[in-house]
Amino acid sequence: MGARDTRTRLRRLARWVPSRRPTFWKGQAVAVICVAAGACLRFLLAPLVHEHIPVVVFYPFVLVASVWGGSLAGLSALVLSAAVADYLWLAPTGSFAVDVASAITLTAFAVVCLFGIFVARLLRALVEVHAEGEERAILLAHEMKHRAGNLLGVVMAISVQTARGAASVAEHQALFTARLTALARAQQLASDESDAVPELREFLRQVVEPFGSDRFVMDGPAVATPVQLGPSFALLLHELSTNAVKYGALSGPKGTVAIKWETREKFVRLDWREIDGPPVAPPARSGFGSRLLKTAFPSEYGQATLTFDPDGVRCTVYFARL
Repeated sequence: MGARDTRTRLRRLARWVPSRRPTFWKGQAVAVICVAAGACLRFLLAPLVHEHIPVVVFYPFVLVASVWGGSLAGLSALVLSAAVADYLWLAPTGSFAVDVASAITLTAFAVVCLFGIFVARLLRALVEVHAEGEERAILLAHEMKHRAGNLLGVVMAISVQTARGAASVAEHQALFTARLTALARAQQLASDESDAVPELREFLRQVVEPFGSDRFVMDGPAVATPVQLGPSFALLLHELSTNAVKYGALSGPKGTVAIKWETREKFVRLDWREIDGPPVAPPARSGFGSRLLKTAFPSEYGQATLTFDPDGVRCTVYFARL
C-alpha cells in the first residue's frame, strides 16, 4: 500500500470524527453511553473471563468518548469506568494483597487512559485543522469560480459597450485597452495582499493616478474597499475620470474632482463631485458609465446613482462596510 493510499484511508477515517467540539452535556452523554457499552460488553464476557480483565474492556470506550465527546468526556468516562469496575469486579475482599492489586490495576488503568485522552485530543486538533482547511479550500474554489465568472462578464460587457461607442477601430482599441488596464489595476490592488482588504483611500489614489492625482481632493475616514466591488468600482472611477478629462472639470486648467466618503451605520456613502468645470448637460444617449451602473455594479453589494448637475457631474455610491 502506497503513501497516497494511506493518506486516502486516513482522510476517510478522519471524516468519522466530528470536526466540531460538542457541547458539555452532549459530551457527558457520550461518556455515559460509552461506559454503559463497556459495562455491557464486560457482562457478556463474564462467562469466559470470570473475575479477570475487570477494566481492560473499558480502554477503547474511554478513547472513543475522548474522540467523539472531547477531553472532558474522556475524563468522565475514565472516572465512571473506574467506579463501575471497582464496584462490580474489584470489590474489597479483606485481603491486603488483593486490595493492593486492585489499587494498582485502577492506577494503571487511569494512567493508560490519560495517555489515550491526550492522544485523542491531538487527533481532534488535527481533524479540526483538516476540516477547516477543507472548508477554506471549498470556499476559495467557489469564490474563484464566482470571481472568474464576474470578471469574464465584465470583460465581455466592456467589449460590447466599447464597440457600440467607438467611431473607428483605432478608437475602439484605445478605449478597450484603457478600460482593461483599469480593470487589471483593480485586480492587482485586490490581490496584492491575500489576507488584507485594500484601504479605500489607497484604492482611489491608484485608480485615478493616471489622470493626475493632484486634481483630485479626497476626504474620508479609513475604510476597507469592498473586494466584490473592486473591478466594477475601478471601471466606474476610470470612466468618470475619462469623461471628466474629455468634457468635465478636468478638461479645464482649474477644475478639480472632490471625492468624499463617510460611514453611516453599516454602510459607506461615497460622493464624486466635479468642481469648476464647464456647464454639464445630460447626454443624449447612455454612455458606458451609465450602463456600467446597471450591469456591472451588483445591487446586492451596493448601489450607485449618476447625476448630471449643471455645476458638474455627481456620482453617489453606497456599499456595505466590512
